[in-house]
Amino acid sequence: MPRIPCFLCAQELRQKQDKNGKAYFICNPCGVQIFVRGSQGLENLKELIATLRERDFPFREHARILHEVQAVLTEIRGLKKEIKELDSVLNIFSEDEYKDRTRELLQARIEHLLSRLEQIAKGNVRS
Repeated sequence: MPRIPCFLCAQELRQKQDKNGKAYFICNPCGVQIFVRGSQGLENLKELIATLRERDFPFREHARILHEVQAVLTEIRGLKKEIKELDSVLNIFSEDEYKDRTRELLQARIEHLLSRLEQIAKGNVRS
């Protein structure tokens, strides 16, 4: 069965057919459902699948990079959430110097991750 990448997470999606024989794709992790309708849409899908088959290796490399970017962005979101919650949690148990130091360390980690994104964008990717 033909496969295409999910446009949100780049996971490989297998083509399925509905009861009328029309193509569709489902990405369970993202919750995305893609229904291909109309003659132009079906033609575009056919061309996309043929192109992906020809360029399988480059696509897999791009998918790997996309996954890495998503992981970095997820970690940044988590760190920002920790910084936001820092005052309410540590106010009860810690002195201000510990809060400040913790905030500095979390911010330093975010800066490191942003540098990592810049490296990826410039093509300086290390596995």
